[in-house]
Amino acid sequence: MGDTWDTIALRIYGNVLRAQDLMEARENRPLLDYQVFPAGVTVAIPEIEETTATDDLPEWRK
Repeated sequence: MGDTWDTIALRIYGNVLRAQDLMEARENRPLLDYQVFPAGVTVAIPEIEETTATDDLPEWRK
């Protein structure tokens, strides 16, 4: 079975929620139709800024 966006995000970033960062990378746009990648497909791994769990919360929830 091939990789998925979430399994790659978990393996690379340690968080399945980072799959969105992978999908938003310009180099990966042609791959958005894949849910499961066939052998030989290369996914670009962008560097992302580390955030804490509260960084995504609105100011009033911190």
